[in-house]
Amino acid sequence: MAIQYQEIRCKPLLTIVGPVRLSRPYYLCSRCHVGQFPVDVELDIENTEFSPGVRRMHALVGQQAPFDHGRAQMQLLAGLEVTTQSVERIAENIGGDIARREQGEIEKALQLDLPVIAREPIPILYVQMDGTGVPVVKKETWGRPGKTDGQPAHTREVKLGCVFTQTTWDEEGFAIRDPDSTTYTGAIETAVEFGKRIYREALHRGWSWAKKKVVIGDGAEWIWNLVAEHFPGPLRLLISTMLGSICGRWRANCIPRKKCNRKLG
Repeated sequence: MAIQYQEIRCKPLLTIVGPVRLSRPYYLCSRCHVGQFPVDVELDIENTEFSPGVRRMHALVGQQAPFDHGRAQMQLLAGLEVTTQSVERIAENIGGDIARREQGEIEKALQLDLPVIAREPIPILYVQMDGTGVPVVKKETWGRPGKTDGQPAHTREVKLGCVFTQTTWDEEGFAIRDPDSTTYTGAIETAVEFGKRIYREALHRGWSWAKKKVVIGDGAEWIWNLVAEHFPGPLRLLISTMLGSICGRWRANCIPRKKCNRKLG
């Protein structure tokens, strides 16, 4: 392929320190006649007028608040003038990229194609999961029945999970999580897909090296079906009735797997 230099071309670029005009060489393929900007690829600004730093800011404000509020935050805190649409578009694009990378890691976990890392055994490792309804825009519930007969759905169920370690208890008998030991994962997806997601997170956290393995969940059948599929072998089951325990302390009934009357496969 013959790539020939043509000229210097400029493009506007919004950076974290303000707008600039970037001059870079333009090349043309003599065979397919497609123009190329190698510098754009190297600087990660191909087909965009926002620097990587500004795009990260878009994603951060876009995932924390309504998109128009995010636009206002960027203007107030950094003096950057962007549109509500750009906050929405870039936040969703970066979210999509993250989701695709996560899916690739999930597939590797299912195929056991993971790097082997030597590590110290973990005394107790917990996996906890639950589901809850979250409000969504109307188009996301189109055709979905609601909880009341004849009424449309107003929420979608998001499945949430976390993995953490715990080695101590307080004076009242509440288990105390090890500081900064909790990692989270979640998505609006089927139980089958979420099972792969939480399994990957558990493997990443060292499930294979844990001396004692514990799964926490409520009475939902989908949870225990996932336990049977992805977490077989000796473990203990904690029956919890509060989604809030994913984020706080808990007290639950510990049931040895061999005595649990739920169908675990």
